[in-house]
Amino acid sequence: MNPVEETYQRFARLRQTALTVGIVALLVSVVGFGVAGKTQFFRSYHYAYIVWLCLTLGMFGLTLLHHAVRGSWGLPILRFLEAGTATLPLMLVLFLPILAGMRELFPWTRPEVLQASEHLQHKTGYLNVPFFLARSALYFAVWIALASALRRSSLKQDETDDDTQAQKRTNLSAPGLVLFVLTVTFAMIDWVMTLEPLWQSSIYGAWFIVGQGLSAFAFSTVVLLLAGRHKPFADVINPKLTRDLGNLTFAFVVLWAYTSVSQFLIMWSANLPEEIVYYIKRNEGGWQYLSGGLVVFQFLAPFLLLLSSRVKRYTNLLLRVMVFILVMRVVDLFWIIQPAYGIPTLRVHWLDISLLAGIGGLWLAWFAQQVCAAPLLPRHDPRLQEAWTYERRASSVA
Repeated sequence: MNPVEETYQRFARLRQTALTVGIVALLVSVVGFGVAGKTQFFRSYHYAYIVWLCLTLGMFGLTLLHHAVRGSWGLPILRFLEAGTATLPLMLVLFLPILAGMRELFPWTRPEVLQASEHLQHKTGYLNVPFFLARSALYFAVWIALASALRRSSLKQDETDDDTQAQKRTNLSAPGLVLFVLTVTFAMIDWVMTLEPLWQSSIYGAWFIVGQGLSAFAFSTVVLLLAGRHKPFADVINPKLTRDLGNLTFAFVVLWAYTSVSQFLIMWSANLPEEIVYYIKRNEGGWQYLSGGLVVFQFLAPFLLLLSSRVKRYTNLLLRVMVFILVMRVVDLFWIIQPAYGIPTLRVHWLDISLLAGIGGLWLAWFAQQVCAAPLLPRHDPRLQEAWTYERRASSVA
C-alpha cells in the first residue's frame, strides 16, 4: 500500500469510528428524551445542531472565499472545505427535529405568548410558521445548489485538466458570497435570534458569519496538520502555508472581537429595555464567569499566541492553538444559545454533551466519506507545484 492509500485508510477509519460514536450517542440521547423530557431534549438538540451547522457554513463560506480570491492558502485545505460543505444535505435532514420541536424552542410559535405581547403581534407578518418553513427551505436550496456546482466544477478540473473551470468557480463564487452573507444572516436571525423574539441586533448576522469562519479555519487547519504527517499533505505543508493559515485565523479572531464589542457597546450605551436585557441575563447566575472567560480565552489568548511567528512556524504549537479555538467556539455558542431558553443559572445538561457527540459523530463520518470520495489535493494546479518548490528550497537552505 502506497502512502497516499494509507492516508485514505486513515480517513476511512475516522469515518467508521465517528459513525459508531454518533449512533451510540444518539441512541443514548433518545433515551434521554423520556428521562429528561421533550423540552430539555429539543433545547439540547438545537444547541448541538447550531454548533455543527456553524462549522458547516463556515467551511462553505471559506470555499466561496477561496474560489473568489483564488488564494494559494486554500489549496491544501480545499478538499476539507469541500467535504465539510458537502455535509449540507445531512444538516438539512438533521434540521427536521428542530421543526418538530418548534413550540418548545421558539416562544413566538405559542398563541398564549403572542396574545400576551403586543410587540410580538406586530411581528407576526414575519414570525409565523409557514413563512419560517419557506425561508428555511430557501436557505438550504441556495446553499446546496451553490455547493454542488462548485464541487462538480472542482472535480471536473481534476479529471479533465480544464483550466476554464477555475474561472467558472470564481465567476460563481463572487455573487455566491453575496448570497451566502444574506442567507446566513437571515438564517441565524430565524434559527437563533428569534429564541428571544423581543430582542434584536443589526450586527447579528455578521457576528455569526465571523464566528463561523473562525471555526472553519481552526477545524480545517487541525485536520491538515494531523494529516500533514503523511503524504500527500506532507509535501505541501511548509512555514509559508502555516503562517498564512495562522494569520488568517488571527484576522478572524480580531473580527470576532470587533463585532462582539460593537454589538455590546451599541446596546449598552442605548440602554433600551428590550436590547440590554440580552446582556443582563448573561451577566448573572454564573453566566458572568463564562462572559469573562470568553474575553480572555476566545480573544486575548489566541490574539497573543497568533502574534508569535514561532507558533505559526511550528505545526505542533499551531495545532494546539487551533484545537483551543475550536473548544472556545463551542463554549461561545453555549453562551449565546442557552440563556436564550430562559435558563437563569449556568449549567450543562448531559443531553447537551450526548447530542453534541451524536450529531458530531454523524457529521465527521459524512465529512470523512466526502474526503475519501475525491483526490486529497487538487490536481493540475500550478500553485501546488509552487508549494513543493518552496519546501525544497527551504530544506536546501536549512
